[in-house]
Amino acid sequence: MCTTKVAMRMLRTRRARAGLACLAAVGLLATALPSQPAVAGGATPADAGDGAVTAADPFPAYTRFNIPAEDGTRDRTIEDELVRLADGAPAGGYIRGIMYSWSSPVVAEALKRAAARGVIVRIVLDETGGGVNTGADNAAMAVLNSANLDDLVICGKTSSTVAGSTACIGNKSNSINHNKVFTFSTSGTMKRVVFVSSQNLTFSQNNLFNSALVVHEDYDLYDHFTAYFNDMRAQRKNNDYFNAANGYYKSPTTAVTVYHSPRADSDTLANRLAEVNAFASGCAVDVAHAQFTDARPQVAAELRRIGRMGCKVRVVYGSMGSTAYATLNGQPNVSLKKYYDAEASNYDGRVVTVHSKNIIIRGTFAGVAGRSVVFTGSHNVTDPALTDHDETLVKIEHPTVWNDFHNNFETLWSRAKCVNPDNGSCTT
Repeated sequence: MCTTKVAMRMLRTRRARAGLACLAAVGLLATALPSQPAVAGGATPADAGDGAVTAADPFPAYTRFNIPAEDGTRDRTIEDELVRLADGAPAGGYIRGIMYSWSSPVVAEALKRAAARGVIVRIVLDETGGGVNTGADNAAMAVLNSANLDDLVICGKTSSTVAGSTACIGNKSNSINHNKVFTFSTSGTMKRVVFVSSQNLTFSQNNLFNSALVVHEDYDLYDHFTAYFNDMRAQRKNNDYFNAANGYYKSPTTAVTVYHSPRADSDTLANRLAEVNAFASGCAVDVAHAQFTDARPQVAAELRRIGRMGCKVRVVYGSMGSTAYATLNGQPNVSLKKYYDAEASNYDGRVVTVHSKNIIIRGTFAGVAGRSVVFTGSHNVTDPALTDHDETLVKIEHPTVWNDFHNNFETLWSRAKCVNPDNGSCTT
């Protein structure tokens, strides 16, 4: 039975319910929590305030990064970590995964091994993964289909899905399931492992800069992702999922907050950047994003404001809209670098660029000085990432995690160069 302590802890969490932890931990959570009404315009009550960290720190969390060689030689660090976690799952444990595109068989083979030894493996995929998942020569799909998994859900095939959507929850003509999330009830000595990444499980992702965050021993956070997985698995359509029961989550036990898309009422990233609201010596915002389009003008405007306030702002990107570039270029304390390396000498003609979706903040945040904050996940700075797609954005405050992301950004910044860009531009 659930103890009163667990129930009280869950009651302190917005949109949580007493007893959720006990059910989800053993895989019994099968229904969505009641929806909350959407709030029109501006930040919702859910994310309007973001005060100082109250949880114990540090808590169990670590990072993994793909750092490909300059010539495009691939780095499989993130894939290798998923394999390690899957191979550490015991019989009777649960593995749940949500993925956009998947063609590399390495992780699929680890999941097949796990299922064979009695692990309950459930996977949810975008219907096409941009055409990758439906390829006739897709080795990963062949393995997954033969693995005797407990469940393999291909989203986008229900009668309620609008034409063109391949997503699980988002239900517009261009909606996709863009998540890269796995959870493990147990792996080795770790319990309740949550893995959130920017990396699709395709071969070419290993010659791109990608990042992964792993948090474990946070039972409440794990339960949230179980509830989210079940919403995805059941394909509960909602074009304002952020304002539904499981669309936003703040852990009561660790300094982790989760923001899901699609969202209809406001810009999650702009809202959070607005909380960088005071100058302090050494304040900085570093942005490493694959795509930064013109459709998110509030994000560009907030970065410009932060630079004008006196904080150092650096943005390394794969592509950027011309209006966003004009908003930021030449502004006080703002530096921009496009990273698109397609040198003719690169191995097998590979492109090296940034696929991460990271924002690393140091300084006063939400009125509290001296904070070190990381935002990471699958959420690009594009309109579909906010309003159309199934996405996960995570905020974490953790000294080692922040240092890891900061150091990874410094590597990106030092490596970033533009050679033979596909669109002919080294600015946009």
